[in-house]
Amino acid sequence: MGKKAAAKKKPAATKKPAAKKKPAAKKPKKSPPKRRQSVAKRAAMSRSRARDVEALGEITVPSGKLCVFDVGLVGYLPRPALEPALVTADVPSDRALPVVGRRVGTGRFADCWDHVAVRVGDGPVSHSTKLGEAGVDFARLVCMDHGALDHWKHEDSLDGLADFVFWGRDAANLARAMRAPPQPEGYGWTDLAVADADAKALEASKIKAENHWLLATDFRPHSHHFHALAAARQNARGAGTIDVGGAKVCLFFTSWGDGVFPVYLDVDNKNRPVQIRVQLNTNDSNAAMRAVNP
Repeated sequence: MGKKAAAKKKPAATKKPAAKKKPAAKKPKKSPPKRRQSVAKRAAMSRSRARDVEALGEITVPSGKLCVFDVGLVGYLPRPALEPALVTADVPSDRALPVVGRRVGTGRFADCWDHVAVRVGDGPVSHSTKLGEAGVDFARLVCMDHGALDHWKHEDSLDGLADFVFWGRDAANLARAMRAPPQPEGYGWTDLAVADADAKALEASKIKAENHWLLATDFRPHSHHFHALAAARQNARGAGTIDVGGAKVCLFFTSWGDGVFPVYLDVDNKNRPVQIRVQLNTNDSNAAMRAVNP
């Protein structure tokens, strides 16, 4: 009887609450990994914010045919020779189309554009088709209606006025010689009659040559090109929008300088167009930037 009673008491004497408390004792050890994950998550969110899409403007394409190209070429190529340099795409003609950009966001060239795109639809990008390559010789690109190109005035003043400015190592010497007022870019005159601005340019060229001075000069009639560049220079994102022939046109600086940049049509998983994308961040553009900025 005594042995049986002792056997019955064993379960009562064996208390297991202490074993159940072991997981609770381990909880503090798990908190440091959670804190590390939180820090990593915040860093990822910060990188994501740095790569957010930025609005550059909007365009209209009444003809339904979008052109992407270096508009600076218009001053050097006749229209037949310019046509092969245009990268074109069919886009909606019944509404304004946003032009957006996404910066690289990290690394040495974080502030440069990864790409600039004309949005034509919604939804995530599933795959892409290459439309062509935009060759850039003047560090700028334009997104323009093909029909508006017929109305583009590249060098002819729209208001009969022009600017003449100059800058560089010996610009101050020339400014003293010509009594030129200071300008944001250096020295010169704005809003002169075209003939007067042209006369200033000729005089400056003569004095520069006689003294072997090193400086850059620019004669700027108030053309479409002038107004688009002025709008882009005044914009923090380096993009400007103007009206040309009843269409809104957007000019933007590549941020990588000159080069050859591929242009893609991005579509969703149902092959619906999402955007026309100019890919500016490429192996070639990175190599070129490192070459000029060692």
